[in-house]
Amino acid sequence: MVEEPAINSLDDLHMPSRTHKASITRRCVASLISAASIAAILTVTPIQAAEWRIEPLIRAAGDFDDNAILTPRTDVDADISGYMIDVSAKFAYASELTTFFVTPQLTWRDYGDPFFDSNDQFLAFYFDRDTQSSNFRVRGKYDRQSVRTAERTDADLDIEDPDEIPDDDTGRVASSATRETLRLNPDWTYRMSDASSLFAGLNFTDTSYDDEIGRVYTDYANVRANLSYRRAWSPRNTAILTGTYRKYMPDIGDDGTGMGFNAGFERTLTETTRFRAIVGLEETDQGVSESDVNWVADVSLRRRLQTITLLAQYRRTVAGGGSGSLNARDSINLNFTRQLNERISAGLGVR
Repeated sequence: MVEEPAINSLDDLHMPSRTHKASITRRCVASLISAASIAAILTVTPIQAAEWRIEPLIRAAGDFDDNAILTPRTDVDADISGYMIDVSAKFAYASELTTFFVTPQLTWRDYGDPFFDSNDQFLAFYFDRDTQSSNFRVRGKYDRQSVRTAERTDADLDIEDPDEIPDDDTGRVASSATRETLRLNPDWTYRMSDASSLFAGLNFTDTSYDDEIGRVYTDYANVRANLSYRRAWSPRNTAILTGTYRKYMPDIGDDGTGMGFNAGFERTLTETTRFRAIVGLEETDQGVSESDVNWVADVSLRRRLQTITLLAQYRRTVAGGGSGSLNARDSINLNFTRQLNERISAGLGVR
C-alpha cells in the first residue's frame, strides 16, 4: 500500500511538477486531438458525402467545488471556483453494415490557481461491423487529464452504455500530477440462433502518472476477458451466464489475477424500459497467502424515450487502479436527461 503524504494546509500541495515524460506516441495523440478539434470547429459545414458527418460541440460552464482535494479535514481550505470550456468534434461514418466515429475533445478548467487549473485532452473512437450471423466491435479511448478530475468519481449525464462507466479511480486527488490512460475494448458476438448468442470481449487498460514527487500512484495495466452466453426463453426474458478472467499488473507490488462467474437475467418491461439483474463471485490473488473471494453484482433499470433517458444502477465490482491493488467497490448511479430541443438538453446525475 502506498502511503499518502500528510496534508497540513493547501499550500503544502503546491509542489512544482517535473517535466512530463510522455512517450512519442502519446505526444502525437495529444497533438492530433488539438489539431482535429480546432479544424472541426472552423469547418462546421457538413461533408458532402452522404455517409460522413461532422458534429462540432462547444460547452461552457461554471464550476464550484467546496472540497477539491477530497479530504475529511475541516481545517484545510480547499474551496475553488472557476469556469470550464469543452470543445469536441465527432467525425462519423455510417453505412448499411458499418459504423465508425472518432471524437477528439479538449477541456480547459480555470480556477485562478495553477495547482487546480488543467488542460485535458481526450480521443474516443468506435468501430462496429455487422454481418448476417455476427457482430464485431472495437471501442477505445485515450485521455490525458489532471488527477483531480481523473481520480474522482463524478456523475456523467452522457451515459450510452452502463457497462462503460469507469470503476478504476482511487479518490486520491491531492496532487498536481497528470494521468494518461488508454482503454481498448474489442468484442465479438456470434448469433447461434434467433434465441441464443455467444459473446467474447476483452477490456484492456494502460495507465501512467506524472507523479515523480508525491509517489501517491503507481502505473499499471489491466486486462479482463469475458465470455458470455445469452439465451432468450421468452420474447421478453433473456438468461445471461458469464465467465471472466483478469490480469492486473502494477509497476510497484505484486501482479494480481482473478477468475469469476456470474449469472442473471434481462427483462424487457416495455418497448422503452429494460431491467437487468446479475450476481456472481470473483476470486482474486495478489501475492498474499490466501486468495480473496468477493461477490459482484449489477442491478439496473434503464428507460429511453424520445426525449428522456433514465438510468438507475447498483453495481459491485472488483477493480484495479493507481493504488497498486485489486479492491472491491460498491457504486450507485442515478442519471436523468431531458432533450429540450435539437441543441439543448438538461439533466441530473448522482453517483
